[in-house]
Amino acid sequence: MKQISWRQPKQTSSSEADFIDEKQLLAKLPISRRTLFNWRASGKIPCVRLGGRRILFHWPSVEAALLRYQNPPA
Repeated sequence: MKQISWRQPKQTSSSEADFIDEKQLLAKLPISRRTLFNWRASGKIPCVRLGGRRILFHWPSVEAALLRYQNPPA
């Protein structure tokens, strides 16, 4: 008798779901598209470029990067 191997259905890990595009990031942050471009170009926030044109942002990494630039409470 032939043995059947079961595969688990592909589950989206939390890290995959944490990647967002430029439009989604701009909806989360009160900044202009130009500011986002400047921050990305200067390395202030991390991003991943896919296929030359598509740029994704890992939200937890962006959040952590922005917290590093936060002014301490007075």
